[in-house]
Amino acid sequence: MNSYLFYMRKEKIISSVQFIFRIILGGLLIFAGILKIQDNTALFESVAYITWLPIGIKSLIIDFLPWVEIAVGGLLVLHVLDKVMIPLTGLIYLSFLIFAIWGLGSGLEVDCGCFGDLDDTSLIGALLGSEISMQMVIRNSIFVLMTGFLFWKPGSSENTTD
Repeated sequence: MNSYLFYMRKEKIISSVQFIFRIILGGLLIFAGILKIQDNTALFESVAYITWLPIGIKSLIIDFLPWVEIAVGGLLVLHVLDKVMIPLTGLIYLSFLIFAIWGLGSGLEVDCGCFGDLDDTSLIGALLGSEISMQMVIRNSIFVLMTGFLFWKPGSSENTTD
């Protein structure tokens, strides 16, 4: 009975943390998408620096990334189509991480356009920051780890018949 109570408490904690991560990750995608729709100048400029991407792919990123972020973020928060949305969220944040690492490694000194043209003097701007830096790499790594935690299904690898 004790192990059952421990398991139930553990499952509740995991579910609560996953709920919080969904809100954070999905909310950030929605927020970033809305800011990019309002002003995609920084996104346009940062994508222009990726010389190895074909023009067509650059256009797709600039035109559709904000809408994809809003849709995926909204569905993630609403807990809809998880088998598709969780991997898609992971792919989005992993892409952002790879871009941040590439940008940092290549010496790119540009605003990535992650959160539109967010002012660094505001609290949100200071916390999120769009300048390519080690802070961005760390932040995006945390987001990838948070997304990875959403894949965890409590009890799927444990024997609960004790």
